[in-house]
Amino acid sequence: MLRIYKNAKVITPDGIRDLCVLTRDGVIESLCMRTDAKADETIDCCGMFLSPGFADIHVHGGGGHTAMGTPEDIRNMCLAHAKHGVTSIVPTVLTAPIAQMRKAADNIAAAAECSGELNILGAHLEGPFLSPKKSGAQSKDSIILPKKENLRALLDGAKQIVMLGMAPELPGAMEAGEYASSRGIVVSVAHSDADFETAETALDHGFSDVTHIFSACSAMHKEGIFRKVGVAEAGLALDGYTTQFIGDLRHLPVGAIKLIYKAKGAEKAYLISDGLEYSACDMPEGSVVTQENGQTAVIEDGVMKLVDRSCIAGSVTTLDRMVGKTVKECGIPLTDAVRMASLTPLSVLGLDNKKGMIRPGYDEDLILFDENVQIDRVWIRGKEFF
Repeated sequence: MLRIYKNAKVITPDGIRDLCVLTRDGVIESLCMRTDAKADETIDCCGMFLSPGFADIHVHGGGGHTAMGTPEDIRNMCLAHAKHGVTSIVPTVLTAPIAQMRKAADNIAAAAECSGELNILGAHLEGPFLSPKKSGAQSKDSIILPKKENLRALLDGAKQIVMLGMAPELPGAMEAGEYASSRGIVVSVAHSDADFETAETALDHGFSDVTHIFSACSAMHKEGIFRKVGVAEAGLALDGYTTQFIGDLRHLPVGAIKLIYKAKGAEKAYLISDGLEYSACDMPEGSVVTQENGQTAVIEDGVMKLVDRSCIAGSVTTLDRMVGKTVKECGIPLTDAVRMASLTPLSVLGLDNKKGMIRPGYDEDLILFDENVQIDRVWIRGKEFF
């Protein structure tokens, strides 16, 4: 089927252009100024922005459903985020006992198999090999060392695990990083108290990414009268690392996002929602919820907080809103904000040769939005979802 998108402001990595986009059977065929082709369907974009769909590769739930649930829960979570322009997704497993994490990963694989119209790209395991000092909202009781037997119990025989978050300073972590990387898994420095030197060494042992930089990781501090730097500075300074950041302007202030963007650029820094099950829900301000881990939290100021307001309990902001915030409040060009929510995270997974751009030969994963990044329509591999 030939489809033509016309009257669109087409977002490409090189800029925004007034173009027609022709697609055939779920794949982009060509871009042109105008066309006389006889289409099976013509979409009048009415001057709105036509963008590659967003890719959220670190997200724990949405729409009231969790990545730790059944295949149907996972499908529903993915559909909730699709309403917000997420056409590719990597459901992310929280730290838990190995058997539970394996089950969750298997359910994600099953959801991908039975939901072929969705781009469920695999599972992201955040842990269980994390630093207890930087556990954040992860379960301390389930944190373990990356011993060979633990690593193989977690990974061997599992389907479609594409990312693993791990603290490189733990005993055995360097060897574990090499093993996971050799299996094609992206290894991310996660919930780590490592110093700069350890993070730098980890680049030679399979690590290539930093999980939600500045959140639950070591950073500049004083030891005695001298300053030490850590994972955050390594993620910014070392070219070998890509860096995730939560762009809700609650986990990080505007200045931190400007720093990340200046240091890494749109090619190396990328947006994640890190959304929990109550993201993509549009729940009213002040809603009190009970998380899967039993913690009670309140949705307030665009974020989940523990009910005693002592700390942030998790993210509820979706990628479309993060793109809008980085443009309007951080001054990042729309083309770069879109890239950090699409092409760059897909490049981390090695999928930037077929997804993440509006270019001939790429999948027809497209979204239409207005100047406020309010999503109007969504297509995944040519099928319209919303």
